[in-house]
Amino acid sequence: MQRLAIMFRIKPGTEDKVRDLLANYAPPERVAADGTRMLSTSVFMKDGIVVRMIEIEGSLPALMAHVSQDPSIQYVESELDKYVVEEDRRDASTPDGARAFFMRMSMEHITTRVAPREGAEA
Repeated sequence: MQRLAIMFRIKPGTEDKVRDLLANYAPPERVAADGTRMLSTSVFMKDGIVVRMIEIEGSLPALMAHVSQDPSIQYVESELDKYVVEEDRRDASTPDGARAFFMRMSMEHITTRVAPREGAEA
């Protein structure tokens, strides 16, 4: 499993619109043609910064290509782009555009700590 995070900034005063948009869009199909699975997504926002965390099993390039073609993602990304600051705007309508945005806005993964399962040896 891979955990990934991207961040982008939004225009002041658009927090309510962005919150509503990100909380209420239809989720994409979670399995790509090659079997890559999107396990979870989480979105956080504070002081004009949005962080989207994603957990996947499989290939990140396959997932980006898959979700960039999903109608729900195309809709939410085009709507979201109205509220993103100019420097962080992107073209998420193509696999190459989604990949370029993701690479530019990816956060460095430092560490993940997971509690052992109950009954497992520490």
